[in-house]
Amino acid sequence: MKLYRIARAEFAGDLSGRGGLLSPARWHNFMPVLYTSVQSSTCILEKLVHLEPDEIHHDLEMVEILVPDAASFLSVAVEDLPVNWSNYPAPRVLEKIGNTWLSSMRSLLLYVPSVCDPFSKNVLVNPAHEEAAALKILSISPFRFDKRLYNIKAKKP
Repeated sequence: MKLYRIARAEFAGDLSGRGGLLSPARWHNFMPVLYTSVQSSTCILEKLVHLEPDEIHHDLEMVEILVPDAASFLSVAVEDLPVNWSNYPAPRVLEKIGNTWLSSMRSLLLYVPSVCDPFSKNVLVNPAHEEAAALKILSISPFRFDKRLYNIKAKKP
């Protein structure tokens, strides 16, 4: 299976999850983690929604990660989440779900619903899990957002 991630060039080859130690997000709070997506398009949307137009970096890379087919995984179903799970800022219970999963070492991957693409999944990767050593970077390619995407974002009401 392939997963996709967008990172700044200097961090593109780093699968340690150390960025997760620096800031919290929807599914974790100051723990090593990688946020990835099943589709590159979802990855693009997920990155874009967290950036203001003047924060869009021009040193981004699309990272394609190969995950062994036998990798362990768990899934979080929308039906099991609170009604406000997709709010921004995210309800704190989601951080608890992610941190509990990361600490438990129950699986390498955790499939979670995407807020910006309700027909797709994001995949959290636990870099501390014993199976993380089997992850392989297939490619790292320069990435630029299509300017039409951030022009739309700049025109928000």
